[in-house]
Amino acid sequence: MEKIKLREAQASYTLTVDDKLLHHEAMIVEPDGRPVAMLVPMADYEAFRAWQQISKRSGWPKEQTAFTQERGAFEKMLPELLRSYAGKVVAIYQGQVVEVGNEINETLDKVYDRFGYVPCYVQQVEAKPRVYKFPYRKVVR
Repeated sequence: MEKIKLREAQASYTLTVDDKLLHHEAMIVEPDGRPVAMLVPMADYEAFRAWQQISKRSGWPKEQTAFTQERGAFEKMLPELLRSYAGKVVAIYQGQVVEVGNEINETLDKVYDRFGYVPCYVQQVEAKPRVYKFPYRKVVR
């Protein structure tokens, strides 16, 4: 088991990494307890780069724009939605309410069954939407 030492030019720390571990797991570099970088196996990096290239060619920005438009339609329709669907989950597609349900997942599944995998906005109708706060990042392997 070989150890690899990494040292950044002006850093006040040296990172010692197990060579075998580096080939199989992603590692977060956290000097002083704050994440500043991630070391990933080459296979993971290559998969990420391939995904990145595909997403550039597949129109990801176009889908992002469509999602943003659907969210804007939801915000614009919110007063009417509060009167008609308060507490329910609605799905907005092409500026229209296309599904109403009780759970986000089931409502989204109905949209995908009807229209295929399309950019849409699914949200519970509330006067003040819930905000979810995540106190820390978790590395998923």
